[in-house]
Amino acid sequence: MTKPANPEPEQHGLVHSAIDLFLDRTRAVADLVVSAGTGAVGALPEPVPAAVTAMLTSMRQLLDQMPQLTAEVDILVQEVHAKRLSIQALQAELAALDNQLEVLERSFVPLQAWSRQWNRMRRSLTDSLPAADPPA
Repeated sequence: MTKPANPEPEQHGLVHSAIDLFLDRTRAVADLVVSAGTGAVGALPEPVPAAVTAMLTSMRQLLDQMPQLTAEVDILVQEVHAKRLSIQALQAELAALDNQLEVLERSFVPLQAWSRQWNRMRRSLTDSLPAADPPA
């Protein structure tokens, strides 16, 4: 079984479809409650139908605001993707810097060896020369 080249659109589509399905089913339930309750509520005394109508209106307004959640999730997914891309860019920069430092480190190895040899030669010359008498 081969993996798709870019699984993100499928995941995005799956989440988007699930939210849309949830909203559609919730709207359907609200519509059924409204249609079933219209006849029953009409037979009740006056404060009850007004309260039920207000509750159903609030429920409908809440459902109408839900698509904004889908847009917010889309924005969140885009932001997470952008963060991942910036982390990948930072990793690439750090890898390049590490390579540069490795080259620099390798170029200092001969200089370090030369410096050690110079110090050994200077010590051997200093040790082999007679000590000078202080002037009187």
